[in-house]
Amino acid sequence: MAGQSHARWVDNNLKGGFEMHVAEISFPFANNLEIDVVSDLVNRLLAVWRMNGQVCNREWPITIVGKTAIATALVPEAGSLEKEISNEYVKKAIAELLEKGGCSPEIKLKGEDIDSNETCSCTTIKSYILYTTYISLESSLRCGDCFCPIPLYKIPPTDGEEFYNLICWQSDYSSCDSLQMNCWTLERAATREMSLHDSSLSKQGLEVCRIITNSTNIPTYYYLYRNNGRSKNQELQRKCPSCGGEWLLEERLHCFDFKCDKCRLLSNIAWNVR
Repeated sequence: MAGQSHARWVDNNLKGGFEMHVAEISFPFANNLEIDVVSDLVNRLLAVWRMNGQVCNREWPITIVGKTAIATALVPEAGSLEKEISNEYVKKAIAELLEKGGCSPEIKLKGEDIDSNETCSCTTIKSYILYTTYISLESSLRCGDCFCPIPLYKIPPTDGEEFYNLICWQSDYSSCDSLQMNCWTLERAATREMSLHDSSLSKQGLEVCRIITNSTNIPTYYYLYRNNGRSKNQELQRKCPSCGGEWLLEERLHCFDFKCDKCRLLSNIAWNVR
């Protein structure tokens, strides 16, 4: 039996002013530049934008109109592609584009994406939550207060000059969530990865949380998915799987019923017995 989705709670509770934007990015290029070269240069820049948190989606259609390559991408905010946000990899990719006969990218915002969640606008953030689902394209860094996504470039890089380890975790988690939601094959293995605090996936995510906590001095929590339980009463008796301490909340926090401040873990009452 395929699993149930925490994504449904997010969809039902966080839709509001849609902040993520659809951007049309144009790349004019010289007459003698081959299409394959143009494709490589454009994809390279989009990839490093993604690893810097400036572009959110994993795939971007690219079309050629005359001597211009046009890519469509999702960006967290209207100003996400501003030069001031660029890291060294983005700067190198743009420099290579110009050196090989391309022109500086021209960015046109087409509008707000109606399928994304509102970007966090809190002036003060007390905690972060590392959280994503199989349908999420936006940042997996959430505000602990409003639970809205936070653009990654708002925090220090988690892996050298970029967010490679965080985005790899997000991709891995999304793959596991998709398997446990939609498939029979590897459903149990994927669910274990998402549910156990000492699984390979959870260790990867907890390490990212540790890095963010250390660089920002803001506690960063990790979510442990819980799909099946025997009864609601037994679920309410659950202890933190890491330290064995009490972690049931008096009042629910967003979609979470459990919170361990010592281990920085969050979880929910099993979806099948709620």
